[in-house]
Amino acid sequence: MPTVNRLAVFCLLLTLALFAAPADADVSVGLRIGEMEIDGKEREDPDNLALFLAYPLVNRYVDLRLAGEVSRSFSDGETNRGEDLEFESEARYLEVKTTSSLFVSLRGGYLRSNIVTAGDSDRDDGILIGGGLGFVSGRARILLEFTDMDGRADFISLSLQF
Repeated sequence: MPTVNRLAVFCLLLTLALFAAPADADVSVGLRIGEMEIDGKEREDPDNLALFLAYPLVNRYVDLRLAGEVSRSFSDGETNRGEDLEFESEARYLEVKTTSSLFVSLRGGYLRSNIVTAGDSDRDDGILIGGGLGFVSGRARILLEFTDMDGRADFISLSLQF
């Protein structure tokens, strides 16, 4: 799928999610963008865009949330043989955040990932572990995050949550 089409689909999904979120004010909707550093051979890494929804389970001294996320490459990378390289993932995880205006976030859970090259696809299930630092600005949360995708890739990203 061309890069423009993938980006348009994500923008449409984010718009739909943002309009759906006010039905339950506790549900968080967000967008994460960054470089997906695929482990292994020398290559140019793809850039990914992720859409996620999180539902609060506990909201007292820390926020404990159950979240789901879908991530796709919007800018293909390149293998050392010159082929296009993409990273796709779907994840379900628990996320814990401190409740101050400057906060720490930790998350861990189940991940299904797929590394796609010209004629090949390498799908695997595993564990996602990540963390980040962020701050609250009005109703939005802005985070700088690092996520280990089961040793297959590292996702260094900036996210915006509502």
